[in-house]
Amino acid sequence: MEHLLSERERLWDLHPIIGHAAVLPSLSVQDAVKEVMCSAGWLRHSHVFWADPCTGKSFCLASLENHIRSKLPASGVFIYEPMKEDLTFEGRMLEDILLQLEVGFPIVRSPAGKRDQLTRALLALAGDDMRVFFLIDEAQELHIRELNWLRGILNKLNRKRIKVIVVMMGQRQLLDRVDEVRRAGRKDLMDRFFKRVTEFKGCTSQGDLDALCEAMDAKSEFPEGSGWTYTQLLFPRAFQAGFRFQVQGMLLWNALTYELSAGEIDRGVGMEDVATYLAEICVLHRQLDAPGLVLRDDLLTKAAQEITR
Repeated sequence: MEHLLSERERLWDLHPIIGHAAVLPSLSVQDAVKEVMCSAGWLRHSHVFWADPCTGKSFCLASLENHIRSKLPASGVFIYEPMKEDLTFEGRMLEDILLQLEVGFPIVRSPAGKRDQLTRALLALAGDDMRVFFLIDEAQELHIRELNWLRGILNKLNRKRIKVIVVMMGQRQLLDRVDEVRRAGRKDLMDRFFKRVTEFKGCTSQGDLDALCEAMDAKSEFPEGSGWTYTQLLFPRAFQAGFRFQVQGMLLWNALTYELSAGEIDRGVGMEDVATYLAEICVLHRQLDAPGLVLRDDLLTKAAQEITR
């Protein structure tokens, strides 16, 4: 316990919860991960998720990436975020992907050469499983021409028997892209990318928050290799005496949503807001770590107010 208490003080500011850097899987994230992993054996498959800003799109992709690396370590996984500027030329887009892949060779000038380089880079990424998970963040930035260029590259991989699972995550404007492709009569792009379009929501129920708390209590570790869960390191005395955030789920949810309307709750509390809320709870209760720790209503209210300012 003395060692744990010492490490708590040393590592407090570096803790993923305190630094808003924890990747905790909500039920929505778990559903998305399950859906994607169910298609891991397909030669090609695509999933599209859209959400409003700050809902937790990046949290979801990070969770998915972590899950893939853990469960399928011999497969390749790559998160690509298109540039906000107009990708007018195919070569510029291919170069952008190669740069984000951090390839270790000089990028040639011609589009044909870049297509070949990108194909070879993704072949290498596919690993022994001969499988690549291509995760695209802010996918609403991709227009029909970029999707067409990307389809060509992915088809080359499929012809070499490389499994390619594409996951697009974007804002509401991604639905406009789907409509544009449909109006353009591009059934090839609809079939390749947009067969499954799902809204991704943040925390919409106590069950969502309970899943995050369970991860803090039992399905997390910091620092790596320590065997200590997030909650255990943050509140070692209370944890040893049986304190768990998940047991406080109703109290935490009621404080979080007290000033929110039914419509706001239905849309879901964004993961960034939930991360802020959990971090503030820990900071405000830091000095109260003890075997009889009780989360104080006034401090929970103060933590919730951090996301409604």
